[in-house]
Amino acid sequence: MRRHTAAFNGLVLLMAAAVSAPLHAEPGNTVPANWSGLYVGAHLGGGLSLTDVGDPFGASLYGDTIRAPGPIAGGQLGYNWQLGRSVLGLEAAASWADLFATETCLAYSGVYVSANCRADTSTLGTLAGRFGWAAGSDGRTLLYGKAGAAWRQGTVDATTNADAGFPTTRASDIRWGWMLGAGVERALSSRWSASAEYDYLSFGSDSLSTPIGGLQTSPSPSPSALVNIASRGNSYSEDTHLFKIGLNYRLFDGRQQPTDVPPPALQPVTGTTLEIGARYVYGWGRFQKDLGIEGEGLTSLASRLTYSDMTTNGAELFARLDLPRGFMVKGFVGKGSGDGKLNDEDWGLPFATFVPYSNTWSSASDKIRYGVVDAGYDIWRDSHFRVAPFVGYSIFHQVMQGFGCVQLANQNSDCSTPIPTSVHVITEDDTWRAMRLGVAADVEIIPRLTLSADAAYLPYVHISGIDDHVLRSLVSPEKANGTGTQLELMLKYAVTDKFSVGVGGRYWAMWTPDGTVDFGGTTPVPMRFNVEQAALLFQGSYVFSEPHD
Repeated sequence: MRRHTAAFNGLVLLMAAAVSAPLHAEPGNTVPANWSGLYVGAHLGGGLSLTDVGDPFGASLYGDTIRAPGPIAGGQLGYNWQLGRSVLGLEAAASWADLFATETCLAYSGVYVSANCRADTSTLGTLAGRFGWAAGSDGRTLLYGKAGAAWRQGTVDATTNADAGFPTTRASDIRWGWMLGAGVERALSSRWSASAEYDYLSFGSDSLSTPIGGLQTSPSPSPSALVNIASRGNSYSEDTHLFKIGLNYRLFDGRQQPTDVPPPALQPVTGTTLEIGARYVYGWGRFQKDLGIEGEGLTSLASRLTYSDMTTNGAELFARLDLPRGFMVKGFVGKGSGDGKLNDEDWGLPFATFVPYSNTWSSASDKIRYGVVDAGYDIWRDSHFRVAPFVGYSIFHQVMQGFGCVQLANQNSDCSTPIPTSVHVITEDDTWRAMRLGVAADVEIIPRLTLSADAAYLPYVHISGIDDHVLRSLVSPEKANGTGTQLELMLKYAVTDKFSVGVGGRYWAMWTPDGTVDFGGTTPVPMRFNVEQAALLFQGSYVFSEPHD
């Protein structure tokens, strides 16, 4: 999971360093609306891969869709031809990726030992045509769509749970598919431009055999009574969503010979501005933790708890301060509450009757508190655009409680007699702390309408938590380290020169490759954690400004 940490960190620093000198505007400088020519660039962002695993044994009780979020970073090479305000282009892009997740698969019955499926994407690429329109009076804002081919490299595998000892089945290759995308790009000078882009990649279906499984043909207290079910043919399909902030450098004008043009001189960012605002936040969340087997790791599982469809309503306060010499500080704090559901899965439970697979459902409540603070430098800032690399810190605290219990898979397991939802059965109390490295950009698309984008890679994430099984009086400390990504996009309209309103979205994902939980034994048990938070944001803000002498 940490294999690309150095690459991500280096790319963030490269994007900051490469443009720190030439991106300040010369007073009164007007850049011609000319997008023609060859360009190279870099990008930083995040992705979400959705892998659907088939179930040849019958309709699934639960699972089968693997949600794999993670950061991406890479580069692009392209060429544009401009005809009036129309811009046609061809672009190739490649990204290092760290998209990894697990999910239950083949869970068609409570008498069958289902599997742990894992999806891991390490590299992504596209080759696409671009079709754009140079908007605005100066033509410096390019609105574009793109379509073409896509490829990915990674693995999808399946392992029978409950430490059955059967071989893992795996599909590992480079797969080809197609892509659609859209974005906005802003010319910063005659050479430099920055962009925000969304891409959808589809890779169709491929084969993945089921692992050998165990089927309970009659009630028995011993797992030795299970009948082995041979591996058989199966399939999976995969789609990927990407969001990225990019920076491009045009090597030469397609209508002219290359020239050595000295970069504009560094100019101080004049004036101090302070933006303060508030947001209403409608959110969705998901939390999952995988319990491995002591001494065996996290490939074959003993248990999994998934809090899902955690919808919340909340509020935030936010602010951004830009100082005269280009330094900026920004951040927000918020809280929310809501409800959802909890699925508690177990494999190979040693009851009076051996239980191959158990899945209980509980209603759940969700309370979140969070905050972010970033410090950066406005390497470009004028009346139409600003971009700032930053470093920062985020904290996310979440308390989830489960109520009631209903058995969904095997009536010889827990909650065969339902527990009413008035009974508190479990609490999960977690705090996630993370370091942020990222880029924030604002571009005026048309007068008064601005698109703001924020992409952060989290090279270090730490979770500390408490699992409290209330009915069993079992309190278990948890801890782990990992990585993550945090993305935000906001469309803002300036009602006046000082007051603006906006609507946008946010996506956070944090996860750990491994970790531990302490059940009070001599050795901590391996456990993996991941959390997702998505939100729809509605905001209003006011800008205080002070001219610089």
